[in-house]
Amino acid sequence: MRRGLLLGIALLVGCSRPEPPAEPRPGMAFIPGGEFQRGSRADDPKVYDWERPHEQPQHTVQVDGFYLDVHEVTNHEFERFMPTHRRNTERSPCDNCPVTEVSWVDAQSYCAAQQKRLPTEAEWEKAAKGGSEEDPTPLEDYAWFAKNTIERAQPVAQKYPNGYGLYDMLGNVREWTADWYDPAYYRQKVRDNPKGPAEGQRRVERGGAFFLPARGVTTTIRYNHPPHFHLYFLGFRCAQDAKKEAPPVSP
Repeated sequence: MRRGLLLGIALLVGCSRPEPPAEPRPGMAFIPGGEFQRGSRADDPKVYDWERPHEQPQHTVQVDGFYLDVHEVTNHEFERFMPTHRRNTERSPCDNCPVTEVSWVDAQSYCAAQQKRLPTEAEWEKAAKGGSEEDPTPLEDYAWFAKNTIERAQPVAQKYPNGYGLYDMLGNVREWTADWYDPAYYRQKVRDNPKGPAEGQRRVERGGAFFLPARGVTTTIRYNHPPHFHLYFLGFRCAQDAKKEAPPVSP
């Protein structure tokens, strides 16, 4: 009942140009196109003072409809693609835990092999907000973070999904996005399908991670690392354009 209500709200909120969901795609949720408020409000008490210049000013953004994996790519899924991957057996040990220690390049390669791609930073935030401008509460019902699992990542899809049916958008592990990072990018207020700077040195990560407090696990906080980094708290999930054909189902 609760899950159905959330999904219903998601279809009614934040979509200036609503689109009917396209065909179902295994393991993915349809994120309807439309407007949303990107970034944090100037008066948001959760935002760290030193982060305000990076995730403000809040501004209106329009994105086209797309699909996103309902959960982070797992160790089992990634190791089928790259058997030589070395799993972090201390921080993300189980088959169904989110894969970590994956560079941006390898994440992008995995998505491409599935006929997918990494989501843009704007797409990620639209999806993470789940059709609402408020972070989900109580947070511990939706996210793994320092309050309930400070030592390690947990199996995916154990908490409630957000309004679009997505699990672990906050907490568990951070997620690579497609965009280069620019701390002042929001000042440009790019409205339609922003894709970030044309070049840079670091890629954007979103969502926080299992060892962070609640203020570090929000829909608006922005993180970044060089694309060749492999980190114990950094994973990813894939997106796909709504206009593309669905990928074949693996046997």
